[in-house]
Amino acid sequence: MKQKTPVADRSDQCIKCGICTEYCPVARVTGDFLGSKQAGPDAQRFRRPQDRSADPWVSLCIGCGKCDLVCPAGVNVSDLTLMAKAKLAGEKGFSPRDWLLGHTHLFGSAAVSLASLTNMVLRSRLFRGVSDRLLAIDRRRPLPGYEKETFRGWFRSHRSKGQRKVAYFYGCYANTNEIDVAIAVVEVLEKNGFEVVLPYQECCGMPSLGQGDLESARALGERNVRSLARVVDEGYDIVFSSATCGHMIRSEYPEFFRIEGAQRVAERIFDVSEYLLMLHERGELNTDFEPLKDRLPYHAPCHLRSLGIGLPAIDLLQLIPGLELVDIDAGCCGLGGTYGFKKETYDISVAIGQNLVRALEEFGSSVVVSDCEGCRMQIRHLTGLDAVHPLQILRDAYRRGRA
Repeated sequence: MKQKTPVADRSDQCIKCGICTEYCPVARVTGDFLGSKQAGPDAQRFRRPQDRSADPWVSLCIGCGKCDLVCPAGVNVSDLTLMAKAKLAGEKGFSPRDWLLGHTHLFGSAAVSLASLTNMVLRSRLFRGVSDRLLAIDRRRPLPGYEKETFRGWFRSHRSKGQRKVAYFYGCYANTNEIDVAIAVVEVLEKNGFEVVLPYQECCGMPSLGQGDLESARALGERNVRSLARVVDEGYDIVFSSATCGHMIRSEYPEFFRIEGAQRVAERIFDVSEYLLMLHERGELNTDFEPLKDRLPYHAPCHLRSLGIGLPAIDLLQLIPGLELVDIDAGCCGLGGTYGFKKETYDISVAIGQNLVRALEEFGSSVVVSDCEGCRMQIRHLTGLDAVHPLQILRDAYRRGRA
């Protein structure tokens, strides 16, 4: 498959310090991945478009973007590695497994309409065994269950009211698998005087990008940008509740894919905690919270850290009297979107997550807070703990205050 190569090659800026490899979560747990420096700038100097890929191990990159954050020379390490992965995938062709994992958004509504049957099948040992054997989706990885209605369906019967308006990019997972997160976002925004509107939106494209399918990811991005740019032109700010969707729209659309209009959208789309914190700084946040005497661990997703906005959920939730939210700073959770579902990378995914497991064991709470659906999924799988979005905590604090 022909893949466009939209990114700049800044490999010559590499000063060979190797700090990207030092911080790489995959290189930390397996020698099969030679490291971010080798996968990115080192190998890039010898890659020619007309030559076949010579480093199939680049497919082990989890795509966390940590290498970009720590590089002192500003090398776009993750972009270079992603382009190498995409070229390799294009040469090999996409397996049925990789195509399915990159296009789960096509089946979400159908899965919801048959939720009871879908969930029974997804949890059955027979299906798990067949998908392991035929599709190489590791049977040890629980498949996420579907809700009985979509968030979009719930919203159609909900009348949002407020003096101000804000648009919400809810993302696929909140729409079909975790609608309480999206409902919590709507309720919190309404509590602060906003009428919430839902612009037309599709999958952000990250699942396709993770398979190296740049064409599909770009096509989804272009459709999203067309819709979101219209909303921005009408004067709306946009919020997102998934750190991964936010990373895709705010960083990858304008910087990796260079989609026309994407920068204009990126300047007006905000992490929902970041947005609410901005309200607080202007003295406009409703702080009618009932006290919550608790101390909870907070896990920051890699894609949130990549946005360079700090950890707004911590500052926001600590406005609830009595609540202490602690950044456990345990690194990557290891799921990496669809990475942790694949048979060849499941063990790596679990090994990466062990730092987080140990940190949570030492903390000793039954509830964990994180902004990313993938991180919450991994936390539940590896620890059995309850994992929630920051806005669910905030919504509950408002509800208690109302009672």
